[in-house]
Amino acid sequence: MSDYMNQYKRNIKAMNKSGKGTPTPGEIWWVSNLDGIKDRPILVLNCASGTVTYRKCTSQASTFRQRDTIEDFYDAGLDKATYVDPEVRTIPRTRLVRKMGELSEYDREKFGL
Repeated sequence: MSDYMNQYKRNIKAMNKSGKGTPTPGEIWWVSNLDGIKDRPILVLNCASGTVTYRKCTSQASTFRQRDTIEDFYDAGLDKATYVDPEVRTIPRTRLVRKMGELSEYDREKFGL
């Protein structure tokens, strides 16, 4: 089965059990059409006043920029090795689609959450 289908099935499971809620630091949320390009997961750093501060997740390692790795990616609701871009960004809370999972205690300490 393709990685896309595995991610789709995991997202359906996450959507069915989590619903909409208030994101908290250390959670992984699915965002629709992030940066006008594609749907992708984000690592929530903070949520206040309807604005979410986050770091973008990707499955691509990079030799050009330093990316942090989510070590326990499966626990975080992800199907494959995931890297987190260093740039901190913000989006409106309404852009979040569903919660996928949460970082493990180890990863929370690593990311300072």
